[in-house]
Amino acid sequence: MILMAGKKDVAAVAGSDRQGVPSFSFQKDTVPQKSIKDTLPGNDSLKIADSTKLTTDTGRVKTDTFRLKISKDTLSGPVNYFGQDSIVGFLDSKKINLYGKAKAEYEDMTLTAPEIGIDQTNHIVTAKAGKDSTGEISDYAEMKQGQEEYKSEGMEYNIKTQQGITKGTITQQGEMFIHSDIAKKIDARTMYGQGTFFTTCNLDHPHFGFRARRSKIVNKKLAVTGAVRPEFDSVPVPVYLPFGIYPLYQGRHSGLMTPSFERNDQWGLGLSRLGYYQVINDNWDVQVYGNIYSYGSWMVDVLPTYRKIYKYQGSVKFGLQRYRRNFRGDPDFSLTKTYSFAWTHSSDTRSRPGVSFSANVNMSSTRYNENIPNSNLMNLMNNTAGSSITYSKTWQDKPFNFTASFNHNQNNAARLVTFNFPNMAFTVNTIYPFQKKNSVGTKKWYEQLGIGYQGGFQTAMSFYELADSTKDSLRTRGLYRGTFQRMWDTLQWNGNQSIPITLSLPPILGGAVMISPSISYSQTLVNKKTDYSFIPELDTVIGVATNKIALRQQMSMGISINTALYGTYQFRNKRIQGIRHVIRPNLSLSYTPDMNRNNWQRVQVISKDKKDTSYRYYDKLAGIGSPPVDIFTARRFGGINFGIDNNLEMKVKAKKKPKADSDSTDESTTDGANGVDENGFKKIRLIDGFGFSSSYNMFADSMQLSPFSLYFRTNLFEKINISANGTITPYKLDANGVPTKYYAWQDGRFNIGTLTNASITMSTSFQSKPKDANKAKQREEALNQQMNDPMLQADQQRLLEYMRQNPAEFVDFNTPWSINLSYSLMYTKPNRTTGLSAGNGINSSTNFNGSFNLTPKWNFSVNGAYDFKTKQIQTVGFTISRDLHCWQFSASVSPVGVYKYYNFTISPKSGMLQDLKINRNRSFFNGGPRY
Repeated sequence: MILMAGKKDVAAVAGSDRQGVPSFSFQKDTVPQKSIKDTLPGNDSLKIADSTKLTTDTGRVKTDTFRLKISKDTLSGPVNYFGQDSIVGFLDSKKINLYGKAKAEYEDMTLTAPEIGIDQTNHIVTAKAGKDSTGEISDYAEMKQGQEEYKSEGMEYNIKTQQGITKGTITQQGEMFIHSDIAKKIDARTMYGQGTFFTTCNLDHPHFGFRARRSKIVNKKLAVTGAVRPEFDSVPVPVYLPFGIYPLYQGRHSGLMTPSFERNDQWGLGLSRLGYYQVINDNWDVQVYGNIYSYGSWMVDVLPTYRKIYKYQGSVKFGLQRYRRNFRGDPDFSLTKTYSFAWTHSSDTRSRPGVSFSANVNMSSTRYNENIPNSNLMNLMNNTAGSSITYSKTWQDKPFNFTASFNHNQNNAARLVTFNFPNMAFTVNTIYPFQKKNSVGTKKWYEQLGIGYQGGFQTAMSFYELADSTKDSLRTRGLYRGTFQRMWDTLQWNGNQSIPITLSLPPILGGAVMISPSISYSQTLVNKKTDYSFIPELDTVIGVATNKIALRQQMSMGISINTALYGTYQFRNKRIQGIRHVIRPNLSLSYTPDMNRNNWQRVQVISKDKKDTSYRYYDKLAGIGSPPVDIFTARRFGGINFGIDNNLEMKVKAKKKPKADSDSTDESTTDGANGVDENGFKKIRLIDGFGFSSSYNMFADSMQLSPFSLYFRTNLFEKINISANGTITPYKLDANGVPTKYYAWQDGRFNIGTLTNASITMSTSFQSKPKDANKAKQREEALNQQMNDPMLQADQQRLLEYMRQNPAEFVDFNTPWSINLSYSLMYTKPNRTTGLSAGNGINSSTNFNGSFNLTPKWNFSVNGAYDFKTKQIQTVGFTISRDLHCWQFSASVSPVGVYKYYNFTISPKSGMLQDLKINRNRSFFNGGPRY
């Protein structure tokens, strides 16, 4: 019997019903009738049931049972099948053929192919791929079972025993694609292959791989082959290995880290990143790796990482370096021993609401960055480093906050390291004691009275990192003190507390003017007191610190006045509606009484020519090295702080009006800084802000007016960021360039002062539209999600560091070109006292980087810096990259700078084969040893 279904979709079910009889054929009842006996004759309405208890007249209990025999060819579930073109069923042989985008489903198995055959008697499923007119495969037979997927030219598979043979099979195991000419599956997990090809290229005809005659594959675990050789673009490489082992399981696993070969003029030949990766448990793993060079230099890093889902995540990195440049006796010989320590930790605030703990530690020897082979330009130019460990707790529904932190800062150029630990702060947010819980209407003025509390404890200690030669010299003279001893000598601590009180008065003049009085009292407890004395022989003042606890008190009171003035100029032009100028003046009066008169010391000072004798006041509680200050300025203040802030806006006709169905509350479509209003106009910021600030102290005996601080910032065309600032001294300068007590305008001519320093910075970036907008959007969203997830902070730091060291591996071929430029201009007025008399005091430099695609697969990038004062390129680097689909190629060179280098790398993109790469690099040190 033949069933035909033309072009209509036909679906049926082949399998077994509850009695084991296939639904598409007829069979005799396999249960003999004699096995069913009626225990209650004459009661035709009683149905036969399994294990039903019946009571007879004699009171005995009988059980009426029967057994249902299951057919041997019965499956454990139905087989759903579908054929778009036609379905041909042979009921006598129990076979079904499906044609045209055929599909068969059984339990967790799904099979799709142009042609599928089902043999219900033997549980065999066959499938064939489709071919085009040239004989090439146009549509594979694809089978998915659980998490496993197969593509084949043809297959014969037993769906009950899960055994079968396939031809031209492609299966993916993690990042690995396995091509087999013939594959035999013997159970749910194991498969044998003949003519097997292993690759990470996802094409049907891969660019590269490893060819083996025979293989055994255990799904998601391991593949083992006999003799294996590599192939590139179907061209065999005459290099054979006796066997091959391919890890196919996902997740972390222990193993050796393959090193790469390096060559360096100062350190010789070497191997980099030679080490081992060990998985300790589900929460811990560790990497131990290092570099070793032929001249005796080496470095080792230990990098454990830890994580606990929904709790915390972090990593620790400890490194040691011993770098020796050249050989002993060489003029350029140097030996440097350095260390580094880094720790990143982030906690999930959802695990403990109100409590957070984070760490970002980056500590090292001040010479560590100088000795990183093939270091990126950013590391070489970075002279500062810092660390922060913070614990904070906020009490829910209460105004209390507590913070404890550890901070570290180091200046690599000055070799100065500073620690601040422990630092603690307890804060009570402003509370309003006179405010009613359920207030109605306008609040009374006294209800706006707020009071708070701030208490804290800080420590500081520092030391200079000494060179090995300096240590040896001090040891010879018996003057050397260890690092911890020098740190202890500089230990300073202080405890402070303050009580700020604020009051917000009702607005006056129709709400245009806001008046806010305030008062604050604070105390500071310090552990050192310094006594100063003048030494005539040295013509200088020397301070000697002693451990003595002292108290400093301060009180301040003031009132601030703020308002805003608007000025608008209307245009009759249809394109421009108007320009608005907003002026925000601010004025505050403050008074600080003298509460520390006993903490100041009057010290005699004699100038170098010893003709003039004067006296200066020093703060005995400020610590050694504090500059002398005017007693009236330091001990009390009573005056005015004032300033003006401005911005300038223009309203123009937008090119496109917002859509009518847009959300009216969305800032992107309503009247805003960059939005469009309902009339089709949008605001453009001409100047984001410009103004000045200063103060006047009425209690100072001279120089009552403070220097003017100027600032300016804007964003032109939403592309060019410009910011500028400067300082104007309103006093006349003497011959040495030092301000005097006479105002600049006292001689009767208009002169507001002298510009002592100024700077201007401009930056811009341009890039073309991405080729694929959806791909660019997905990449941006994925990056933002990763950067904003607190549980991924440790991974972010490692990823960013790797991206800085290997920029060629992260080329965005989706963006045809991009350019980033920045320019800085700085001016400092030359004077003799600061040693800046030489030159005109002007320095300027520019940083640039750009990238553009030469072709859809070739990318060229450049980055560098240029100093206009020295008229020299400080550093520059060029990189060219090639997208090879499943491989990547990059070549970089830096011909200018202290470190010159070049490197060449070609490697697979897959992280599974990241150690299978060709890497050649060489670096040159141009500057001699550093101390």
